[in-house]
Amino acid sequence: MNAQRKHSSQRRKSDSDLLDKIEHFIENHIEDKIKKGLDDVEDFLKREFRELRDKARGKNGDEGPFSYIEQFLRDKKVASVAPSTKFLVNKVLKRMDLRSAQTVIEYGPAEGVITRPILERLPSDGRVVAIELNPGFVATLRQQLASEPRLTVVEGSVTEVDKIVAPLGVPPADVIVSGIPFSFLSPLERHHLLHKTVDLLRPGGRFIAYQVTTHLVPLMKYHFQDVDVDFEVRNLPPHFVFTGYK
Repeated sequence: MNAQRKHSSQRRKSDSDLLDKIEHFIENHIEDKIKKGLDDVEDFLKREFRELRDKARGKNGDEGPFSYIEQFLRDKKVASVAPSTKFLVNKVLKRMDLRSAQTVIEYGPAEGVITRPILERLPSDGRVVAIELNPGFVATLRQQLASEPRLTVVEGSVTEVDKIVAPLGVPPADVIVSGIPFSFLSPLERHHLLHKTVDLLRPGGRFIAYQVTTHLVPLMKYHFQDVDVDFEVRNLPPHFVFTGYK
């Protein structure tokens, strides 16, 4: 029995060492190249979307389906050139356990691409607190989901999530999901936000973040007991999905 335990421990250590080596290789040899390629694609798409937006305005005088793109062009803190695809949304939703969830906190809901399916799956007595910094997205969410009593939309920075949630009287969160680009935060802000995130989760709760790069993995491993990693290529840009368990 002792020999089996020793072998199992050695195998886990070997697997962990291998994952660390892969992570190190990606961060030091691949990630910068991927980011450079994505930056080039983003610049190209910005030009193309500007032309499409201007043509649409010329025809009907409003932004219509280009409202998300308009916010992307205006606000440098909007990370993606387009809303999350159904493939990424489904992958994120699979990481949640919403069947009996009472409280969900969402960082950076944008126009509510993930917020809506969360509400569809959440129990009738559940509650979603969505924190969004972009005032255009806040206005859209409040207008389009005005009839949803389980949703509270707060305009503000997720770095102040503890102060935002405190007066709302919600119980510890079952799930916290984040679409914000942690790369926009300083290293200290990332650490503080994850610390606050852990504090806001109930025991056994989970934090799910969908990101373009893997830079969040080491920090999540520091703050959470277990961390799972998924990847969804069918998105623009492709995203990693990280799940941390408290």
